[in-house]
Amino acid sequence: MKSKETFLKIFKDLLDKGNNVSPRGMLVKEIENYNYSLPPYIRFSSFKVRKLSIAYLKKEFLWYLKGDKFDTSITEHASMWKSIINEDGSFNSNYGQYFFGKEKQFETVLKILQEDKDSRRASILLLTKEHVSSNTKDVPCTYALNFRIRNNFLNMTVHMRSQDCVFGMGNDAPIFSFIHEMMFNLLLRAYPELKYGTYHHFVDSFHIYERHFNMLIEITQRQEYIDIECPKISGSDEVDFLMALKFDSIPKDYKFTNWLLK
Repeated sequence: MKSKETFLKIFKDLLDKGNNVSPRGMLVKEIENYNYSLPPYIRFSSFKVRKLSIAYLKKEFLWYLKGDKFDTSITEHASMWKSIINEDGSFNSNYGQYFFGKEKQFETVLKILQEDKDSRRASILLLTKEHVSSNTKDVPCTYALNFRIRNNFLNMTVHMRSQDCVFGMGNDAPIFSFIHEMMFNLLLRAYPELKYGTYHHFVDSFHIYERHFNMLIEITQRQEYIDIECPKISGSDEVDFLMALKFDSIPKDYKFTNWLLK
């Protein structure tokens, strides 16, 4: 029940402490400078009334793994994406381009931590000044991810400017957690005794839109939670397999990959 308790506290905080504001004329209930922490493998805010789509979540993560900002296949699974395509056909909020695309920041972070176990520079950067100053509708909500090894635990911190607790956190928390788990498994090659640490999340504006106000009340009152069975990544070889994107034949012991493509 750890997942239920962890996410229930987050929803209750927003209900009890949120203030109404209207960015772009849309009423939201917001907490400024909010933070929460997720222990290893705690990632799904799957309350019954929330109706979290695991099928969509898997599609989004696979989309990120490709690292291609011009890949429009995600629009087949969520029509929202159609409304924010840039004029050149790209997406700024395909986070995979920052993780696995041309800049290969995921690999850079891995190398930094392999060379300096105590490094503070193991960061993946997403939001740029060009995003903020342009006329695009697609401004990434995430500033950066930072990875640190402390007391032999791989911890991760995500910094966001904005996060909606329904659609945003519902997909962000699992996907960032998967990235954390992938990094952990690869670092085991250099540090066999390393442990999977905590995912810390900081967000400037943590909020819920008016259309979901009643859902927030229902979640906190009814507290009906659906457990999601998600296998752990088996090791560094499975991470290599995921990043290679060759899924024609999946080994049976790669249970996470089989779950992802199920």
